[in-house]
Amino acid sequence: MNRLLQVFACVVLAPACAPPPITPTPATDAAIALSGGPNTSMVYLARVPNGVIVIDLGWWGAERSVRRALHALRATAGDVTDVFVTHSHRDHVGAWRLVRHSRFHLAGAERSAFVGQRPHRGWVPRTFERLKQSEMPRPGDVDVRTFSRDTTFAFGNDTLYAYAVPGHTAGSAAYLFRGILFLGDAATYTRWGGFGPARRGYSDDAKVAARNLEALWARLPRSAVRLVCTAHAKCAALTPELLADIRR
Repeated sequence: MNRLLQVFACVVLAPACAPPPITPTPATDAAIALSGGPNTSMVYLARVPNGVIVIDLGWWGAERSVRRALHALRATAGDVTDVFVTHSHRDHVGAWRLVRHSRFHLAGAERSAFVGQRPHRGWVPRTFERLKQSEMPRPGDVDVRTFSRDTTFAFGNDTLYAYAVPGHTAGSAAYLFRGILFLGDAATYTRWGGFGPARRGYSDDAKVAARNLEALWARLPRSAVRLVCTAHAKCAALTPELLADIRR
């Protein structure tokens, strides 16, 4: 029976069987926090002139992990000014209470799901929601700021680029910062298949997700991307081979 459960987990929760996370090597003014759950979720933190910015917020144990990463930056949760959410599945928003004083940025189409007013369409997140309701913020709990087109955010000499790439969820977004392209779950990684497009079952519409991800590459600043990361800590240098894998 235990073997059967293990096989089930590898089929339905395939990333749980993936190898240890591949994470970008952070600079002295950036840090990575990893959280648990059926899969490792990555939180990226970077110090900017007026505080700290964060991309995604993890899942199980995320608050503890984020606090450790902040300590490495000689910062506290109170120093986090801006949070950028790739999408509002529960495994990427776990530490929202820790930084609830911050500005939360997300694509406009994601807002209603982020504040618990609309469910996601993928059968896996819907099943999790039936088993245990997620603890999302409610309207008014946090300061939500949305974008509906490609948008830039200036933090001193740094620029964060935000892009809407709907499909995995209604308002999935990607962020480019300091040469790292954070794709959320618009791209995925498995041990046996390498990198690929958004997964069916987890996505609102995997075909739409693949089309919008394909359209993203031409919108990126020329030669600005050196590393591509999924929201589950799988990263690789941007090469023609990587693009071919993701496009298949």
